[in-house]
Amino acid sequence: MKFWELIAAFRNETDNLKSVLQQQRWRKYQICYCNLEAIQAMQDKRILDEDIPFQLAKEVCELSELTFFLYYREEPHRLSKNKLDTDQPFEQLSPYDILVRFGGAFIARTIENGVSEVMPGVIGNDIEVLAVYKLTNIGMMAFLRMDNGFLKKGDQIGSLDNLRQWTVLEEPFILVDPYEAKEKRERQKEQGIRLYKILPMNGSGKPQETEILKLYRTIQLANPGSVF
Repeated sequence: MKFWELIAAFRNETDNLKSVLQQQRWRKYQICYCNLEAIQAMQDKRILDEDIPFQLAKEVCELSELTFFLYYREEPHRLSKNKLDTDQPFEQLSPYDILVRFGGAFIARTIENGVSEVMPGVIGNDIEVLAVYKLTNIGMMAFLRMDNGFLKKGDQIGSLDNLRQWTVLEEPFILVDPYEAKEKRERQKEQGIRLYKILPMNGSGKPQETEILKLYRTIQLANPGSVF
């Protein structure tokens, strides 16, 4: 996501943008934002077209209240700022969803044009990490996407460099409320996106958002609760 795309995407949520940029680690971008009018007047593409760190885009996206609508049964998919007059099912997306699935550029592009054509990357037999939430003493929950099939209890997944691995403990049943959240989960499954409980092996820590993992092998877990 480029600097100008970040500014354009969240121009109506400037309080969120400012609250993130005021952090010391984003000081460079805060200075640019404070001088934005002059930078735009000069059309300084060195600054405007700079790719910002993923973590900066993530922090801003997570604060946003913007919503979008993904019509995922069409190819290419249609990402819309507003609901479309169609009977096709849709998934409601947040800016963070768009960032990790399609790239932050599509947030600004869809706001500007109303509708964008998007497609998830082709990952074959690999696994794409969309979100990870650490749970104290019981592993972590991860939203993972696969083009082909789904993971099973005992599957071992790992980084492409073979340095980090995780064991799939289960695809947990979670009572989701309200109905809209349950509907979102079901529509994610149609797209190969599922929630798994995973356990890091040998201090592997968390997999990173947008990281591509691979399936190593399946092991038999007689009592997955005993690994805690």
